[in-house]
Amino acid sequence: MTPQPVAIPPRRLVWARALRRSRDAQTWRLASGLLLFAFSLTHFLNHGLGHVSLEAMEQMQDVRRAVWRSWPGSILLYGSFALHAGLALWKLARRRSWRLPPWDGAQIALGLAIPLLAVGHVVGTRGLNACCGFDDRYTTTLRILWPDLAPSQSLLLVVVWLHAMIGLHFWLRAKEWYRAWSPALLVAAVLIPTLSITGYIESARRVAAMTFPEPALPGELLASSARILEWARIGIWSAFGLTAAGAIGWRLWGVLRSGPPIAYPGGRTVRATLGATLLETSRAAGIPHAAVCGGRGRCTTCRVQVLEGADRLPAPNPTEAAALARIHAPAAVRLACQIRPAHSLTVRPLVPMRELEPTSGDDAYRWGVERRITIMFADLRGFTRLAERLYPYDAVFLLNRYFEVMSEAIERHDGEVDKFLGDGIMALFGIAPGRGAGSRDALLAARAMLEGLDALNAEFHATLREQLRMGVGVHTGPAVLGRVGGGSRAGLTALGDSVNIASRLEALNKELDSVLVVSSATVEAAGLTIPGAEIRDIALRGRADTLAVHIARDRAAVEAMDDSATTVSA
Repeated sequence: MTPQPVAIPPRRLVWARALRRSRDAQTWRLASGLLLFAFSLTHFLNHGLGHVSLEAMEQMQDVRRAVWRSWPGSILLYGSFALHAGLALWKLARRRSWRLPPWDGAQIALGLAIPLLAVGHVVGTRGLNACCGFDDRYTTTLRILWPDLAPSQSLLLVVVWLHAMIGLHFWLRAKEWYRAWSPALLVAAVLIPTLSITGYIESARRVAAMTFPEPALPGELLASSARILEWARIGIWSAFGLTAAGAIGWRLWGVLRSGPPIAYPGGRTVRATLGATLLETSRAAGIPHAAVCGGRGRCTTCRVQVLEGADRLPAPNPTEAAALARIHAPAAVRLACQIRPAHSLTVRPLVPMRELEPTSGDDAYRWGVERRITIMFADLRGFTRLAERLYPYDAVFLLNRYFEVMSEAIERHDGEVDKFLGDGIMALFGIAPGRGAGSRDALLAARAMLEGLDALNAEFHATLREQLRMGVGVHTGPAVLGRVGGGSRAGLTALGDSVNIASRLEALNKELDSVLVVSSATVEAAGLTIPGAEIRDIALRGRADTLAVHIARDRAAVEAMDDSATTVSA
């Protein structure tokens, strides 16, 4: 029987539209957070100039003021703060479950602490400057801060920076380039606040050694500051109180109104709270549910297959639609962090829970790890025809010698043989720590393999009527690495579109009568050049876009490869 569409009452229709509009709030919260981070970063770097001189700090502060205290800069800065804080409090009020990862709880706690710690500093600088014409240059501000307020000011810097770093990390960790750059970014993340705190302390100590004719903050300004600070704190606590009241009211609303039942694998059924996402429902019920980005729609690890009820769900919002299109998801696959069930569903999570991954000391690839690697496929040309002319024992011996020589060339360049495919080989590069994506290693291994093939031809010259020929295809891109197989036979392999591309590049050698077809992505990442190669855009089966490749027609072109350049991301 064809399911009939469910009529939505007018009041619920307005509610559903409001929920759909709220899904875009995450984009605005990210954008406003990035602008606030830009302000904080310039402020931190300005503090760091205290290691140079007080004059350098003042000169940089003049530049910052020209930007952030202009009308456009002020509107952007304070508008971003109001938007970021308002959306964060709104999300807290609407949160249905407080079962959340430790890092998420830490970011919330740090974010709530920022206005409480920063209000005195903001009122004593920009507030007094705007209402009373107070000169809040570094010299005056440091006189006020040092030494009594230095601990609270340093704590404020640490809290702001940690809040920003947690948000940036969980936004960027799904990006392909982030893993390669994370060590350098970690160094910067530690170095910048360290220089900032020690820089302003160094300058404050210099200022403390100076003599001034009058106090930094006259009595009338001190009284004005106290009044402004009192009203500002009342506003902050009022906002917190409204958020708490909203959270309690939202929770009571959910308790009073029974939500739809959600059925999970294994026969377990839980009742969702109206307005909660499917991910929040899973976590509230203690059901393991993966969500690498924390439920922000920036990855697809929380995806589920909706077995029953998919036809009554609203269409995916732009964020969800883009994520599902990226992985070519079927119609019944949805993101648990983006759908808010208003009717009964039967779902099956498609990605293992992150917490179920092996702990330190166990196999890191047990549940699959996404990495940017280089995949190589190599295949002997016409070996079946050659083998028909040999005794079976001779064919086995020849094939084993071929695999031995090729494996040695691959492993010598930090590659790993994934599997043997008849007379072909699939190899992975970039698996070893510190080797980047392995693109450079793969190209050098391909050259060594072709040299090894010449040695094999010389070794079996008396046995073979014609020389052995081979074709190699290489591509660099994201792939999921995991152990596949049962028991002790489980081996590391790579899955994903990048593997398919490398396989199709290898197959092109037959059509092009070449020995090596490598994607431009690999050549550029390796920092190498292949002077004798032909560069062209080709169409691959199953791909809408063309792919730029380098085609080496013979071994001489590969031998001419210039390996004098180096690159960090190779």
